[in-house]
Amino acid sequence: MRTAKCGFQNVPGGKPANGLLVLLGPTLIVDIGFDPAFTSTTTTPPASGIQGVHALVDTGATESCIDNLLAAQLGLPIIDRRSVSGSSGKHDVNVYLAQVHIPSLPYTIWGAFAGVDLKAGGQVHGALIGRTFLANFKMEYDGTTGDVTLTTHL
Repeated sequence: MRTAKCGFQNVPGGKPANGLLVLLGPTLIVDIGFDPAFTSTTTTPPASGIQGVHALVDTGATESCIDNLLAAQLGLPIIDRRSVSGSSGKHDVNVYLAQVHIPSLPYTIWGAFAGVDLKAGGQVHGALIGRTFLANFKMEYDGTTGDVTLTTHL
């Protein structure tokens, strides 16, 4: 069984943990990049282009996405364009080939990621982790304390 915390804890003199959870949402720290040597059978994590990226665990997103500015900074390969729908309506986006590694689990999401404008929209996150990822996990969300835990038996 693997477990990762993605909520918040109270810090003396700081904003209460449950307030941070409301403000930011459940957040994982991830590494993002494109390692062409990585395969689904690789036992070591992919080489990352950047480490320590804040990723929102987003139950409203079907798939996981990467911020467009971050994808450009990392030089992630664009492999397609497709339509997505979100709060700004339906629009076409670039699709990047990448790996998002979650060291706290350890677990790697790999493949195609839609490019979204998180940073340009004022978000603190560089990625969204969607329901295709959450399908492998149990998520416990305690809004009263700010604690969120992901657990898997993988």
